[in-house]
Amino acid sequence: MDQLLNRLQARKQKIEEIIHRKQEYMMTPLTDTIDELSFYDQHPADIGSETYEREKDMGLLELMEFELEKVNDALEQYQQGKYGICEVCGQPIDPRRLERLINTTLCVHCAREQENRFTPPAEEDVLFPGMMSDRGEAFEIAEYDFYDTNTPD
Repeated sequence: MDQLLNRLQARKQKIEEIIHRKQEYMMTPLTDTIDELSFYDQHPADIGSETYEREKDMGLLELMEFELEKVNDALEQYQQGKYGICEVCGQPIDPRRLERLINTTLCVHCAREQENRFTPPAEEDVLFPGMMSDRGEAFEIAEYDFYDTNTPD
């Protein structure tokens, strides 16, 4: 089990280093990271890519902070002697699963059960083309009926 503790601590250290680098980068003003002579340019979309990358980095930073939380929870479970025990059924988690997902808290069976319980929200229901119009009017593209299966010669 000491090997597991070492792996958890190494994972924690690696994540903390990544978070530290990302935080340092995020503290750098956007104007210092672009190659433009002026922040105000000919077109406002010129810095769009840099803004997108900055927002993406913020999302990755948040993801890494969440991952660090999970590793800290795993370390706490290890200290309490509960590491490697499924939090739902109380059975030992397969060591091969712990090798792949070092901070998992569920055995394979319980993880699959939770995965199968997910029901997508109503907004994600697939709409079929025929359902697009509730009054029965035709949807035309270039003066052709979109739903017409007969194609002109």
